[in-house]
Amino acid sequence: MKIEKQLDQFDLKQLIGYSVDSEEQSKRFYGEFVESGKGQLVPERFRSLMNDEELHKETLLGLHEELYGDRDYVVPQGEGLPPHEDFDILKNVENLLDALGKAIVNENNAIRIYKYMEGEYGDHSDLFGYLVSMEKGHLESLKEEKKLYEREAESTNKSGPLKEFWENIGLKGW
Repeated sequence: MKIEKQLDQFDLKQLIGYSVDSEEQSKRFYGEFVESGKGQLVPERFRSLMNDEELHKETLLGLHEELYGDRDYVVPQGEGLPPHEDFDILKNVENLLDALGKAIVNENNAIRIYKYMEGEYGDHSDLFGYLVSMEKGHLESLKEEKKLYEREAESTNKSGPLKEFWENIGLKGW
């Protein structure tokens, strides 16, 4: 079933709740990269993504408050919404690549949901359209990051600690 048909069963309040939760989970995930990355480039790239997700969350909470009088969102349960991918704490290269793959899935889901919301809720289509474009930027960034790490991981012990990986890929000190 296409996601649009699945999303038809949820109202705007539920979709906002789901989206707020998704943005919070993405923020926490990107925070793992900030903590595990070495040098400046990797942590700063993911800090930027983390900050974007926080901004998205706060914007959605502001919309929730404007429409419903509070910031007490509820995450809908049941089928119809894509599950949030769970992320393990980043320990090794294999785990890191898997986590990036899950993040790519999550960003794709966010794009699809915000596109749906843009089409369904015209009063707020500018906001949802802007979120679509930001999530597309995140998606491309993650794809490029994953390609880089996959290329570098070919010559690395994938079960080895991340510290060694960061040192071996030439980004130490940057």
